[in-house]
Amino acid sequence: MTNENVNTPRNETHTWLEPGAWRKPCIVHVTMVANARQALFGTLTHNCSEAVIEKTPIGWALINQQRRLLELCPEIKILADKVMPDHHHMVLQVQRTMTRSIRQVVRGYMQGCKEEERKLGFTENLYDAPPFYRVLTHKGQLHAMIEYVKANTERAWQRKQNPDLFRMHRKTEVCGLQFTSMGNHFLLDWPERQLVEMTREAREGQIEERLQAMLAAAHNGAVTYTAAISKGEQRIARTVREGGFPLVVLLNEGFPAEGSPHERYYKPGGAYFEACSKGKLLLMEPERSVFTNRVVKEATEEALRRKAEAKHYSYRPIPVESQRFRFVALNEIGRVMVER
Repeated sequence: MTNENVNTPRNETHTWLEPGAWRKPCIVHVTMVANARQALFGTLTHNCSEAVIEKTPIGWALINQQRRLLELCPEIKILADKVMPDHHHMVLQVQRTMTRSIRQVVRGYMQGCKEEERKLGFTENLYDAPPFYRVLTHKGQLHAMIEYVKANTERAWQRKQNPDLFRMHRKTEVCGLQFTSMGNHFLLDWPERQLVEMTREAREGQIEERLQAMLAAAHNGAVTYTAAISKGEQRIARTVREGGFPLVVLLNEGFPAEGSPHERYYKPGGAYFEACSKGKLLLMEPERSVFTNRVVKEATEEALRRKAEAKHYSYRPIPVESQRFRFVALNEIGRVMVER
């Protein structure tokens, strides 16, 4: 994660190629998951200096099949790879147009892995689901993806050492409001609290002045609450986090839906993962009932009215389900939590 804005709708997380484009030059991150998430490929350990994966014979077979893939498909380059106990990653670069699609190549690779595991006497299905693809589409994404893959082992070790900090909690209650949460819940007990709220129209000088005031308060023990929506809010949240100060981050659709396949294995990404592992972060996503709560709804509508009047518009109520209502509501929810 390169900035503090994690409030992105779930359906905008991944970009997909048109069918014909899968044969053309592109960079794709592929994740393949073991059957029932069994630790078929290795064991997570620590050798006193770093986390490592001690590969099983099947894990080594995955590596051998990568070499085979490169022999059969000289158009492809492996930019990064990582074998984890229950899944494995490859970042593949298609350097020139191929006769087969990247999907067909990956299916062939997985079939080769299955044949190798059968030779080793493993009779169960190696995979029970198709691979997951993420297409890299813009500058900066590649570096972040390669670093993500390389750091996968260390992140897994940190989660193993701090399981409570990475456990998703449903029905976390604050001020009578219900949240889904993950992180250090003791941050909610901090007596000193402050809210980051900056209009999108805030000038550089205003942001800098607010930033210095919030850093001073954080240095004196205040926990910072933020929805990190506007550029000013993102900058302040990022600076507070980089300073090692604790954050409570309010999310809009930040966690997997309850009962979804990804719920069990969710973890925050990038810099938020590091902050969470150190006990410096609490992520909180309000339940739908919070947005329709009378106090929250009235405060949000009043804030929207003020914003409209400041721009000389007539205020017209907007749906609770709209992104604009929810983003404004997140700051009002933060205010309720800070002022409690």
